[in-house]
Amino acid sequence: MRAATFCLSSALVGVVFWASVHLAYTQEITRQVVIEVCGDVLPESSWQERIDPEHLFDGMKDEFARSDLVFVNLEEPITRSNRVTRYKRRAAVRAKRDYILRARNPRIPEVLKNSGIGLVGLANNHMMDFAAVGLSDTLAGFRSAGLPTVGAGLVADAERAYIFEKGGVKVALLAFSDVIPTNYAATPNKPGVASSQDEARLRGAIQEARKQADFVILMIHWGAQGDHRITHRQRALARVAVEAGCDVVVGMHPHVIQGIEYFGRVPVFYSIGNFSFPSIKPAEMECFVAKLCFRPNHAAAVELVPAEISARGAPTVAQGKEATGILSHLDQYCRGFNTAIRDGKLVEISPRQVPVYDKGKRARRRRSS
Repeated sequence: MRAATFCLSSALVGVVFWASVHLAYTQEITRQVVIEVCGDVLPESSWQERIDPEHLFDGMKDEFARSDLVFVNLEEPITRSNRVTRYKRRAAVRAKRDYILRARNPRIPEVLKNSGIGLVGLANNHMMDFAAVGLSDTLAGFRSAGLPTVGAGLVADAERAYIFEKGGVKVALLAFSDVIPTNYAATPNKPGVASSQDEARLRGAIQEARKQADFVILMIHWGAQGDHRITHRQRALARVAVEAGCDVVVGMHPHVIQGIEYFGRVPVFYSIGNFSFPSIKPAEMECFVAKLCFRPNHAAAVELVPAEISARGAPTVAQGKEATGILSHLDQYCRGFNTAIRDGKLVEISPRQVPVYDKGKRARRRRSS
């Protein structure tokens, strides 16, 4: 009898233990947020015929469905206004050293939303190309579509984080630009984009976001176009963001992939490349999505999703040798940082020499820290 009672008690203890472990595991899975951050999106361009915008992200929809939120940078205003900015040099535009960009199709916000995109960053060097009216039209279009934006408007709105919550886990998302043409920065009285050139404002926005959320992601427009090397400014600004309280920093603007570095437990993606951007340059047709998993009391877990972009700007999840090639290139750009790509995954390694450079100057090396 005692033996039977003991066996029954042991079985009950085992069931209770299994149930407790299963419940804890279920709660752990439930209390996680998966966010995918993607690079520059240019729905329309003057130099390349585009595919139907309804099908622009067909090659990514299955991947998007595996995340809780998809965050992209829109590289141009959406407007039919002809009021072009007065603050870009026409000689540079004619020589194609600079561009004035816009999309005319008012359905683009709805198309982005229907494609699975849940948040759009507007902080970049083209959002004011059609002056305040262009930005106003853009914001109105996204409001009408019910698709939130960050990084543009009057300064208080531009610097305000978007808070995403799931299962009690809150993630704050910000968008700033360090590439600021004259008069493009938001002020209290003039709409524009959130500018990181005033580091105190960047620091303040991150600290305020930190008060509202468990994790903070900064999307930032920075660096030198067309170069896989980072600048001194990128690295210095990354440190400012990390010390202010960011959990992840994701850069874009160079239109090519750059390396990844850890500052303590914080991953800094110096450039994830384009995302939906028409080009025939091979380096501009490679990119990756930063897939981030957030759980309470854990550092952000990182997964890399390599993607290839067609000449007409449609991204597709890369497979086979194409995926291997993109990740191999990324591994090359990580050399010298404290990261490497191993078996398709980002791993942290011992710090080495970090290559940084500034335009017009020879590359220098600085110890990673």
